Amino acid sequence: MAWRFLPPWLDLEAVSMAFELPARTVLKRTGVATLGTSSATALRVTLAPTLLRVAFEPYLVIDLPPPLGDMGLQQVEYDLRSGAMTPNVFYTGGLVRVGKGSAEDEARAFMRALVTSTPMAIPPYDPTSDPDLVVTVRQLLLNLESDSGGPAVRGARVSARLTLREELAGAVGSDGFRIPAGATMAASVDVEGTRQEIETAPRVQRIEVDCSSAVLRKHGVDQADLRRFVVKRGGEIAVERVEPLGAAGQAAGVESLVRLFGALAAGGGVALDPQRLGPSVVEGLVKEEIARALGPVLVDWVRQNAEIIVGMDLRQVLGISEGDGVA
Repeated sequence: MAWRFLPPWLDLEAVSMAFELPARTVLKRTGVATLGTSSATALRVTLAPTLLRVAFEPYLVIDLPPPLGDMGLQQVEYDLRSGAMTPNVFYTGGLVRVGKGSAEDEARAFMRALVTSTPMAIPPYDPTSDPDLVVTVRQLLLNLESDSGGPAVRGARVSARLTLREELAGAVGSDGFRIPAGATMAASVDVEGTRQEIETAPRVQRIEVDCSSAVLRKHGVDQADLRRFVVKRGGEIAVERVEPLGAAGQAAGVESLVRLFGALAAGGGVALDPQRLGPSVVEGLVKEEIARALGPVLVDWVRQNAEIIVGMDLRQVLGISEGDGVA
């Protein structure tokens, strides 16, 4: 489904943002009950076209004095169409099991506080048609930090699954890449900074991408299909999974990798010889060569499409300067 804050050729299935809460963090006290973490816990906020979900991995503990039974809070779901809130609260032990209804009410109050002062607070709400979705998410983060009562948010991991409606391509000279229409991508992004920094100027440190197809072109010819790669701050690329195409793809074993880059040479200018080097060594060298060829193409594409996401400058986010070098 197309989202207004993204270009029309890019579909977003869902996006989630995870933060880590330290062990034994008290988030809220209500009467005799304490809500908090028992161990290091991931708080994950997921936004889909019809749903907002806040989940805790592992679950939060609702601690009650004996003989009352403790409870766990796994997640709260908010239906963006109807406004219905569904908490997942369950007993974890104890002799006297009371108070579950009150715990569920508190979980709903947490969700209401999270969406307050945002368009989400008034259903029906459609995030795909929100032109200011980045601003809406910023307010969510502000509400999350102010309502949690715990330590300030610092750093996050953003995950998304996307589908391309149209082909995406970039090139520098005869080298480049293309991701065909219909390709799917699952991306995980590590963002550093405080809540304020993430809101105003997020700094991406690492992006892990699994892609159904990302074709690398060298000398004007499709040479390899990248299935998994990592983009580091500044545009540096590390290739983790690659499959040869064309004539190279028809060869077997390590020789097919060597043919991807016929000019690749070992130290001292000695051409690679599959008989002299182990498969893992050759594969590693070829991946490095692919990364060197693809890096400048990615940096150039980011510079030309820096404002492709509404409300965000990709050059600042990825640490890529307007000219040569790294920001």
